Amino acid sequence: MKKKTIVFRFFLFFVFFILLFLVVSEVLKDKRIVQEYDASAKVKGFYEEKEDTLDFVFVGSSQLYADIAPAVLFSEYGITSYDFCANEQPLWISYYYIKEALKHQKPKAIVLDVFTVYGAEYEEEGVNHINIDDLPWSMNKVQAIRNGVPKDLQYSFFLTLTKYHDTWNTLDESKIESSFYHKRNVYRGYSPFTVRHAYGETAPNEVVMQTEREPVPDRARLWLDQIVELTKEEGVDLILIKTPNGNADRQKLYNSVSDYAKEKDIPFVNMNTVFDGEAHINVLQAEKVSKYIGGYLAAHYKITDKRKDAAFADWAEDSAYFYRKKAKCELISTDDLEAYTDFLSQQDYVTMVAVKSGDVASENTLISQEQKDCLAALGLYPDYTMNGSWCYLALVRNGNEPVLQFQTQTEQTESYELPYEEGCLITNTAAKASEKEFAGLPHSFTLQSSLQEDGLHVSFLMGEDNYCLDQDGINFFVYDPLLSEIVEFTAFAPGETEVLH
Repeated sequence: MKKKTIVFRFFLFFVFFILLFLVVSEVLKDKRIVQEYDASAKVKGFYEEKEDTLDFVFVGSSQLYADIAPAVLFSEYGITSYDFCANEQPLWISYYYIKEALKHQKPKAIVLDVFTVYGAEYEEEGVNHINIDDLPWSMNKVQAIRNGVPKDLQYSFFLTLTKYHDTWNTLDESKIESSFYHKRNVYRGYSPFTVRHAYGETAPNEVVMQTEREPVPDRARLWLDQIVELTKEEGVDLILIKTPNGNADRQKLYNSVSDYAKEKDIPFVNMNTVFDGEAHINVLQAEKVSKYIGGYLAAHYKITDKRKDAAFADWAEDSAYFYRKKAKCELISTDDLEAYTDFLSQQDYVTMVAVKSGDVASENTLISQEQKDCLAALGLYPDYTMNGSWCYLALVRNGNEPVLQFQTQTEQTESYELPYEEGCLITNTAAKASEKEFAGLPHSFTLQSSLQEDGLHVSFLMGEDNYCLDQDGINFFVYDPLLSEIVEFTAFAPGETEVLH
């Protein structure tokens, strides 16, 4: 009896040790959960999708998840899809992503990115960790490690604590929470890059005219062959795709991929010869690319439009995130004051405005009539006849509704508290963010003027941080309460309608 007790206690200790080891390993493992390169959120989010609800699964590298927005496919065509991707994903790992996808979904087609047909034998260790770490444990993950990682490095993928044991000093609440709390990804794997960039109307001529061919490396071709066979065995279509990166030299490889696709009798949609692009295109260009591939898929497959299906109401709600990001990109790409204020007047942002007269001692201030008209579009009417140096500050909601405003030549402070519920875009119970998730968000906005030795100064405070450029002329600070993020802060010089900063 005593011997059995000892064995039982040893067994309990062993189980406890294993569980503790697994928990610590998961907590210390790197979490890629913020901004555009949130591979952890993308991969884990895929497993939160309801089984057999996706029409298409996109698999590949970051050049795919930066270019294809499932929100656009849904909004334009009623198509459900997911970007099941990670950075620089090699084909020998894409193979196992496809196997994982087909365990949970029955898509009409797998759409495979061919960016990584270039060919080292193995990707860098960091790239492999980004692609493999967040996959749940299964034989697919084991095989991905065995076939995608050099043998002398495989131990750190099976025992991640050997890789991440010293990350405890960067541990924070968000990393701990993301270790065990998984939620659906509202962008469905897409990354919205909200940067200014002027793209051409079509692909660069040197890309379109590129006719040379560079052979697909043997290892990449081997795994392409295996992916073709896998999809045939699973009875699912395979579509090869290349999003636009504007690279004429890489087009040599894509020309060889085109030959391969014809040989295998599978479609290859090469948008590198259709659109201008770069490694990661912005939201505005991604919308065009997404509409293009969505049109192709809608033309080649019989798809049930799910836009009015109550079972997919969360897709309609989540799509709003993409279009808020699009609006942000449109605003930061606007330099003309009239277009700028017209755009602001149609949005439900929190907008702080400061008009500074400069050192003017007469009724003829440097604020032009055109600038006055632009301010009027936001419901703002400063007293331009005030003598001397003055400033006018206002906080605007719902486009053109001032909720705070004052004009002064001295020091003054006014604050506005953003209602808590406005910090959350989604309202249905499945997606509504928890109070904990929004704890600490800066919902306090303060307009402030101060008289100093060198003149009158203005501040836009969000929390305790100042985001005002404090320029003579018109200063703006724009915040999106639904995305809970700053859109931008900028300024227009007195009498000017082109952006100063």
